[in-house]
Amino acid sequence: MKKYLYILFSIALLFTITACNFFNKQTTEAFDAIELNVEAASLDKSKEIESLMKTITDSAMANPAVYASAYNHMNEFHTKSERLLTELQHVRGLINDQVGESGDFEKMDEDTDQLLFNGDQPSENGARFIKAFQDYNLTASDQLFFFPEAEKMAQNAFSIEDVTNRDGENVEWLTYNFKGFPAIASKTKIAMMENDVKNVESTFLKALIEKPQF
Repeated sequence: MKKYLYILFSIALLFTITACNFFNKQTTEAFDAIELNVEAASLDKSKEIESLMKTITDSAMANPAVYASAYNHMNEFHTKSERLLTELQHVRGLINDQVGESGDFEKMDEDTDQLLFNGDQPSENGARFIKAFQDYNLTASDQLFFFPEAEKMAQNAFSIEDVTNRDGENVEWLTYNFKGFPAIASKTKIAMMENDVKNVESTFLKALIEKPQF
């Protein structure tokens, strides 16, 4: 938990630095280090999800009267999570295609606006990215409704409502989070989003084990 809070604090600080246009090789290296830490945490969370899914599966086989419904909900929610993860990984792949997975400072300092934007509007990939969150929020909400902790986590992590910037102006979610940012910052933010998807699913599964019928 302390490691995760450290990652959150570090990335918040670095995005503030980036927003103030203070970006150099050291900042790039810091983003790169955070991305690696987030990926490690995400891998741990994947293993936890596998373990939780096995627990529910075993319980459904041993006591179907109680856990059969939970087993179905588990698979349904996992599918929704995987769909969003696929779209996040698609965008990371586009960025990697442009700058490389471990590119040099000059490449990592480039913005990736052309991947997600067409002028001031979302590009085809940008619109696809937004729709992935819309679909997740719409389809997962009926299950998350019964588990407030997981529901709140999802609402905080995946809201795509307009954001008020430092000047008090409303800015579209995609623009606020990705327009004008260096590639390494966008990659790191997407890695955090991938980890958020897994955190929500893990929290959902733990609650489902505690309340298999709802």
